Amino acid sequence: MAMRETGALTRRRALQFGATAAGAVALGVQQSVRSAAATEADVSSATGRSRERSFDEGWLFLRGDADGAQEPSYDDRSWRTLDLPHDWSIEDLPYATSTDGGATSFPSLLVPKEPDPAWPTPPQVIGPFDPRRSENGGSIGYTVGGVGWYRKHFEIADPAHGRRSHIELRFDGVYQNADVWLNGVHLGFHPNGYTTFAYDLTPHLDPTGTNVLAVRVDNSGRNSRWYAGSGIYRHTWLTVTGPVRVPLWGVHVTTPEVSTGRSTAHVEVSVANLGTTSSSAQARVTVLDPHGKAVAVRTAPARDVDAGATAVSELDLPVRRAALWSMDSPSLYTARTEILVAGRVVDTVTTRFGIRSLEWNGEAGLLLNGEPVKIMGGNVHHDHGPMGAVALDRSEERRVEILKEAGFNSIRTAHNPPTPALLDACDRLGMLVMDEFFDVWDTGKNPEDYSVHFAEWWERDLTGTVLRDRNHPSVVMWSLGNEITDRTGGHRGAQLAAKLRTLDTTRPITLGGGSTHSADDPSWNYVDIGDVHYNANGKGYAQMHAAHPDKAMTHNETFPATIHQDIRFADAHDWAVGTWIWAAWDYLGEAGIGKTPIPPVGTGATIGDQSVMPGWSISRELHHGWGGFGYAYPYFQGNCGDFDLIGQRKPQSHWRDAVTGRSPVELLVERPTPPGTEQVALWWGYFDELAGWTWDDVQPGHPMTVHVYTAGDSARLLLNGVEVPGGPRAPERSMATFTVPYEPGELTAVAERDGKEIGRTTLRTVGAPAALRLVSDVKTLTTGRDPRPCAR
Repeated sequence: MAMRETGALTRRRALQFGATAAGAVALGVQQSVRSAAATEADVSSATGRSRERSFDEGWLFLRGDADGAQEPSYDDRSWRTLDLPHDWSIEDLPYATSTDGGATSFPSLLVPKEPDPAWPTPPQVIGPFDPRRSENGGSIGYTVGGVGWYRKHFEIADPAHGRRSHIELRFDGVYQNADVWLNGVHLGFHPNGYTTFAYDLTPHLDPTGTNVLAVRVDNSGRNSRWYAGSGIYRHTWLTVTGPVRVPLWGVHVTTPEVSTGRSTAHVEVSVANLGTTSSSAQARVTVLDPHGKAVAVRTAPARDVDAGATAVSELDLPVRRAALWSMDSPSLYTARTEILVAGRVVDTVTTRFGIRSLEWNGEAGLLLNGEPVKIMGGNVHHDHGPMGAVALDRSEERRVEILKEAGFNSIRTAHNPPTPALLDACDRLGMLVMDEFFDVWDTGKNPEDYSVHFAEWWERDLTGTVLRDRNHPSVVMWSLGNEITDRTGGHRGAQLAAKLRTLDTTRPITLGGGSTHSADDPSWNYVDIGDVHYNANGKGYAQMHAAHPDKAMTHNETFPATIHQDIRFADAHDWAVGTWIWAAWDYLGEAGIGKTPIPPVGTGATIGDQSVMPGWSISRELHHGWGGFGYAYPYFQGNCGDFDLIGQRKPQSHWRDAVTGRSPVELLVERPTPPGTEQVALWWGYFDELAGWTWDDVQPGHPMTVHVYTAGDSARLLLNGVEVPGGPRAPERSMATFTVPYEPGELTAVAERDGKEIGRTTLRTVGAPAALRLVSDVKTLTTGRDPRPCAR
């Protein structure tokens, strides 16, 4: 994060350090201290070293607009030097006032009806937050977008070789509306903030002088329902080859025959000739097993490829005794593709893939390698909390590790294509992915969102995403969109699905919320798997399947407070693929969703539906206007995740462990509220509670609400060895609730099944903190563009 160098450790600085040290990414957005002198772009032979190299280092940045900044002669000496990825919306605003001694948010998830007396008048501008200038307010966490410019000066390291090379620049993602120039020549415009795009630099490069690349990014207006970030927030890459090459995403691997005895890898290789004369080229493919041993080799017949044309070769490679890719054993093979001209290798591409099969139908649901799969999934937005949208590889990997450890087996990329690094991590760790394309189609949800460009750009963006992601074994489902409002008639959805099926037929297609509305919804005509959002009791879920028994069904979004019903309903019905909780991880934006208000006791009427938690109320939420969206500043984030912004477990994650049987017993204590008030867990919310029995501000005897989550059929609670009487049990919800007079010491929960103990856990009162200890989550520390260590 960018900060003025004052030398003092402000509260703001300390909080920033504490957040990163506790979780997501330890080293933050890298800021280069090199000079702004031109860097060298190495264009050495693609066969002598990797054909692809990072282009992240040594950029110049200006927050704001600048006339003429696309011209090579523009004076950028005053611009800031940095390395990518970069998100300017998470940085301190240039005009933000000092925050010494202040706070950055309320101390907990609790939302008092009156302002917190500790902060009656929060600063209007603090760090990256400014409610007066944030164009979309709470939806984007009261951050500020606008316009930014990036420039990079570079030279060709080997001018002679550079004249013979084809050089392509690729952006993994720029948010949003990116215009790109090289040496004053406009290469193109790309509006989508989440899709990958590339430009051919070759015709416009100066092989002997300094080249200037300029990128203007425009994140103005109301264009997102959540925090998107601003800038070149994903990696950039140079691809350097000769004129005969494999084009971007030009290798496609499928596994039409899958068994532990004999499997087949079917490889389609595109060969492009960017030269001026025809060329005869061959594609040779070698399959390497997970240990790097070659297990199959095939060479396609030579093909004459005319200048400016592309030819496709197809090869089938048998793999004996294959190690199948699965969630428990994510074995990865490599297809090494070599292009030969006159017997000489002129280009080499490596492609990771997994040998696995997918099936889906209205009886068995989803099958992986012939075995039924039950999704225990979570929705994940793309930001990384205090790091904003900056997409470091280790950040993505760490999130997948944490979710996998917590029992999740799938991620829905809400509501946009993810980073390649996230998919790579899911491939390695065995995490299934629902790869989602869009949040809007032709009808927008904000005035300046992607709907403005959808008609012109959807086919390019969908095609690019499928070509980029279809070799990932972790991707098991495509989602055409989320809660699309313009489906009447079904024409557009049918277009998208038809185009998708020309690119990939090996995965099912769904539409987020598409089946929620009625059994006559047009989406039934083009999806493979139907989806019903937020159908806690399963009635609508079952009704839709009864109307369309040939379709499997999913539950792409569910409430945290109804996971007990959602999971058990899916387990009881083969055709029910599973659930994705909203959300697996807290995120910036949608300020206040999932908050826990503390209104006066008994305010409003509590409905009697079994789907809700004790104290969980729909009518209260509606009556008080606590809908959970766009809550007033200083709230800046969604609080509905199983994990908080930096990856720490929240109460509903512990409850999930009991519901699924991963843990026999979990014990949590509600944070006390002022006299006459109570916690209310709303639609996307949960109780604000801690796994702790140290309450320094609570007087002995004060009644404390304690939840015991259990995989058993009953639970007992002991305070300092004495059993606590009473407390309603709710075995159908895997929980029991007790009211306990506070007394320091030990609080122990005992879980039982059929009268026998199956587990116990204890919370103890502790003394004052003695020290702060940071523990790295990796043993090997690295330097460079993607620092690895994270601390907890």
